Amino acid sequence: FSTLSFASPAELPSQTVQEKFEQALSLRESGDLYAAIDQLENILTTQPKLHRARLELAVAYYRAAEYDKASALAKSVIEDPETEDNVEQVVSIFLGQIEELQQAEDQQRNQWSSSITLGIGSDDNVNVGPSDEEFNIRGAILRLSADSKPKTDTFANIGVGVNHTYRIPGTLSLGNKPVSALWQSSLNVTRRDYKDEEDRSLDVISGSTGFTLVSRNQWRAGLNLQLDQLRIGNESLVLFSNLNPYFTYNDQLGSEYTLRGQIGYRGYNKQVDKNRDGKKLAVGGDYVHRFDNAVLLQTGITFADQDAKIENQKNKSVDGYISALVPTWQNGQFFSRASYRVTDYDGQVAVFNEARKDKEQRYTVGVSHSFTGDWQLRASATHTDNQSSVGSFEFDRNEFSIDLTKLF
Repeated sequence: FSTLSFASPAELPSQTVQEKFEQALSLRESGDLYAAIDQLENILTTQPKLHRARLELAVAYYRAAEYDKASALAKSVIEDPETEDNVEQVVSIFLGQIEELQQAEDQQRNQWSSSITLGIGSDDNVNVGPSDEEFNIRGAILRLSADSKPKTDTFANIGVGVNHTYRIPGTLSLGNKPVSALWQSSLNVTRRDYKDEEDRSLDVISGSTGFTLVSRNQWRAGLNLQLDQLRIGNESLVLFSNLNPYFTYNDQLGSEYTLRGQIGYRGYNKQVDKNRDGKKLAVGGDYVHRFDNAVLLQTGITFADQDAKIENQKNKSVDGYISALVPTWQNGQFFSRASYRVTDYDGQVAVFNEARKDKEQRYTVGVSHSFTGDWQLRASATHTDNQSSVGSFEFDRNEFSIDLTKLF
């Protein structure tokens, strides 16, 4: 019934009404459903007996997912004793279609998904130890202790995730076009458990909730609250709280453009780290293009300003990345990502008495394969190289992991 028209052979009352009626149908076919609804309702204000306009209005509400209004209009036509039998039969079929679709959407209004991941891996710089073992500070040589040197260890990964989407009934009118609204929430718990360096084991608990508006044509937008709790060595480290707005435009030619922002706050749990507390403001953009051969290319940039209670923890950063996803064999793909971040810190680092500026390069490559039964195997390797104006913050790190995920 998406192209259904109830036009009867009877002529409309006047040429003016005919023109308004045709304009309303043209608006409806172009997707301007709420503009068409306004036009048809105006016609019915002056011509309340014009069932032809009433039925076309019912179709417009039907396409806008306003099923109760569409049903009420159609029933009012059937209840009119002057309605012809053939029209009544078609309208009855239409009412049955509305009820069937409404029941199907009600059953799918709440959608749940979940996953569990198990994996193993290795890390050659668990404690993020500096690349150099000694530093010349104004003629004095400082050497790293054994505990501060880079340490290598193996680890086990475990992760559990739950996602929920609620489809809000009906649609909203934005720019005379229908927009669907979703409320989406997720909770993910992951742990990297090191074999020997247990005091470096990492737990991340992430939760988010917020709404998304989805246009039937070319865009979507949303706002969500994200909370991330980090624990190291079974002790709480920091809570990141972020409010994330975004807008994505799809040109329907394979490309997407996203503008995003972030308003956040980091709050450390230990008193010794409290001077690092502070708000964060960030803005960024992403570009995604899917080629005809299904290769996916993505790139983006983020500008951020992190506040803190002490000068040498305040910083400004610019972070750029480019990534690719390449289908390589049936149900298998190769992926890669390269990122580069420059971070300028305020103040000076104690002992070194130098301003800190870091330049981090990170490269990830890997493959994944999907099996029947919603299983996925993923292997990846990551190399991180951080150069710094302060020698104690320079480091290299190589990580490798193999993970098996089950989707539910």
